[in-house]
Amino acid sequence: MFRAQLLLEEQRRLFDVWNSAAGCSAMPTRESFQPRAFGPLLPFISLIETKALEGPRVRVAGSALRDVFGDDPRLCLVQPELPGSAETIQRVVSERKPSCGVAPAEVGVHGHAVRFWMRLPLGRDEEVEAVIGLDIALSGARAPNWALQRMLTA
Repeated sequence: MFRAQLLLEEQRRLFDVWNSAAGCSAMPTRESFQPRAFGPLLPFISLIETKALEGPRVRVAGSALRDVFGDDPRLCLVQPELPGSAETIQRVVSERKPSCGVAPAEVGVHGHAVRFWMRLPLGRDEEVEAVIGLDIALSGARAPNWALQRMLTA
């Protein structure tokens, strides 16, 4: 059911890798989810650890995330007001379910652009230990017109 919400082929590919790694479990463990399976998506991937006392902590931020967020994607990924960041990560941790969405691209992309994001939980024994993130900013012909219109009128 979640896969049907995914708009980009990149999102569907990462979700399929995540789902395959989970097998019969609700979510894969961090060890069963291998970075080499990301292929060309690796520059758009983040890994956020979710320790209860410390809050979310970005451990890995792909090189292309600077184009999506600007100079420091690690700070952007834990901002409370940014769609797909701190509050979304907390919801993924508490519900143990994936989440996705679309938002205006913040910085780094010229013109009107749309940021597509997805968050996938990793863990064991019903406890989320980390969240895999995918963030891609698209503009021009590749960005869906309905998404661009929604951002321009908001």
